[in-house]
Amino acid sequence: FVDVGWLWERTGTNAKYVSDLNIDWIQVSTVLEKTIRLGGHQTVGLLSFNSSEVHEWRKILPGVNSVSLSLEHVRSGVTWETLYPEWIDEEEESEVPSCPSMPMPEVQTRLRFSLIAVKLPCQKTAKNWSRDVARLHLQLAAAKLAASSAGNSIHVLFMTDCWPLPNLFTCKELITHDGNMWIYKPDLKILQKKLRLPVGSCELSVPLKSQ
Repeated sequence: FVDVGWLWERTGTNAKYVSDLNIDWIQVSTVLEKTIRLGGHQTVGLLSFNSSEVHEWRKILPGVNSVSLSLEHVRSGVTWETLYPEWIDEEEESEVPSCPSMPMPEVQTRLRFSLIAVKLPCQKTAKNWSRDVARLHLQLAAAKLAASSAGNSIHVLFMTDCWPLPNLFTCKELITHDGNMWIYKPDLKILQKKLRLPVGSCELSVPLKSQ
């Protein structure tokens, strides 16, 4: 099995990226068997799972190349308000608005994933739980990984108690929702177009000077 890291050095675990979800591995195995039927020389990318969970994945998918992925976190000062400010300088009089860097995946070009599985944090009891930078970052990373596997039939699995971002992965693309398992079959061409847009309102989609 292969462990693939991001090009950036990992700086340690950020609690905001960690999910305390208890995974029912019998459910996972059953749902995947019904919907995707992985096997042979297929590759699964695992994002935000701890080492014991990665081991469980490899137990339920013994014939599959399970790749454990690491993610460099967004710097601590980035908040939802940073990504979606109330106002930006649209006229670009003082500066050109830009969004903060959100590290994206770099994987070996030979890898083509059949499934990207992500364990998403969910602070459902918190106010505005959906406005979570770490949660957004993980979903953007999953989208990037899926888009990089164009040419493959790829599915994206989110394991979470909270609904994933509908503007990245649409209801039409949701093929299975079973408990805390959400399986999507995204349109990769549309997904690639979405990923070319700014991550938030912190930046103009089309810079004024290019209009």
